[in-house]
Amino acid sequence: MKIFKNTLIISSYLLLVALFFSGGYALGRRGTEGEAPLPQATAYPAWNAEKTENEGEPEYEVVIEDGILKIYKCIGKSKSVVTSEEISESVFPTQDIAELREGVRFERLEEAQQLFENFVS
Repeated sequence: MKIFKNTLIISSYLLLVALFFSGGYALGRRGTEGEAPLPQATAYPAWNAEKTENEGEPEYEVVIEDGILKIYKCIGKSKSVVTSEEISESVFPTQDIAELREGVRFERLEEAQQLFENFVS
């Protein structure tokens, strides 16, 4: 008799859970019928592979100017300084300083910061 009683209790709990779930689902579906419009397909213009002067991914340039090592953020022809630090040029090899005077470009800021840190630290 004890097994029958436990089975009956468990079955009634499962039935109640199923009823509450079904009722909640039915109420939820009833509130959303016909209210939300379907999204319309949007036609996007073809993407141009060429970068324009104001658009595109920024590049980062590490340059030494008058004993100051700078990281520039370059977008097209516009440049803005990200960070700068004064360093002593005589400590480093002349070939490295010559490359830095011309500017070293990177696609990611992390790469530019890594080179910057190599000279600053």
